[in-house]
Amino acid sequence: MLSIRPTIAEHALYVFGRSIHPELFQVYKTKHIQRSNYSARIDITGDGHVITFVRGHLVISEVLCSCKQLLPQRRRIISSPLRSKFYQEVDRNAVVRYTTECERESVSPDMFWMVQTQLQRSECDQELLQTFDSSGRIAYGAVSYLHVEERENQMLVQAFHTFPDDHTILKAVSTFQAL
Repeated sequence: MLSIRPTIAEHALYVFGRSIHPELFQVYKTKHIQRSNYSARIDITGDGHVITFVRGHLVISEVLCSCKQLLPQRRRIISSPLRSKFYQEVDRNAVVRYTTECERESVSPDMFWMVQTQLQRSECDQELLQTFDSSGRIAYGAVSYLHVEERENQMLVQAFHTFPDDHTILKAVSTFQAL
């Protein structure tokens, strides 16, 4: 199966106050987390990632994907194109706090190759890694790398998504906190 990521120009960050059906995406890697105060599902998808954090009846879903992806409108909290650097924070009924900081960075080809190589070498139990096929223009494909730190009341996800055709790296740090 060919797995090529859409370009960085087509990407956006969405946050929902509901779960998003995983069948809307081509899911490559998944991690499930179950703690006493929350549960979570983290997916690497064909165009980014989906993180669903559940505490009781409250749900926060972060979706990083192509803006061409068909997504529900209902309970959409954030819809933001990925232009440069931004920060968002959401408090849900004093039960869940969500923060994210995203940055899109274009780098030199040498720096891009170094970062891409380091990401591909660093897989362990707390990480999800997916290497995609080449688009044909560049000899190597994109990489998605998610590092997950889970604690009793908090989950932190550091995400790196590479875009070889543009020598661009998308970095996101998202924190989900059970209050």
